Amino acid sequence: MKFPLAFLVILLIITSSCKNKAGEPGKTTTTLQDSARVSDSAISYLPIADLIRQDLQHVDSFAGGILKKSTINGKKDSVFIRPPALHEAARAFLLPELETTSFRRSFTENSFMDQSTEQIQFIYTPKDPAVSVRNVVAYITPSGSGDKVSRIYLEREWTAGDTLIQQKLTWKTNQYFYIITMRQPKQGAPSTSIEKLIWDPEHFGD
Repeated sequence: MKFPLAFLVILLIITSSCKNKAGEPGKTTTTLQDSARVSDSAISYLPIADLIRQDLQHVDSFAGGILKKSTINGKKDSVFIRPPALHEAARAFLLPELETTSFRRSFTENSFMDQSTEQIQFIYTPKDPAVSVRNVVAYITPSGSGDKVSRIYLEREWTAGDTLIQQKLTWKTNQYFYIITMRQPKQGAPSTSIEKLIWDPEHFGD
């Protein structure tokens, strides 16, 4: 998940803009919109769904173990699963709203360099507040060999029957993903579940 040329251009623009605005009070972030004019191809929205599919293809290319950890209202369980089960769980990230054409049409994009982590964050906000996807953030780690999407974060909210469902989803490239789901019925007790699927053995013990 690397972008050797386009994101180096973006990074240079953002860095230059940050330096130019360093003396202005209250200016802590710099968006691409505030930077010098860039062609549409340079600031085109990140292909969120395609990036996730690419990582799934990477998992399919090797025969390593996949560990699924579940926590439901504090009760924990873990089991090794096969790739089809991973693909089924990953469907939570592959939403119609995140497909390229719909994504560009339905979301606004802002970006800034986080000086504390030295990452570029691309933040996508829905134009229609009624859609279930409420927030999308892609974290880019700059590198001399090519800028890498290291993490994708989503927030969702919708209603099923009389139950409000909220989800926080995080995808760590080449490592794992996890989904936190909170359910709040109009009547009855709320519940929280956490599902984490790991394909990088270094994170099996997390």
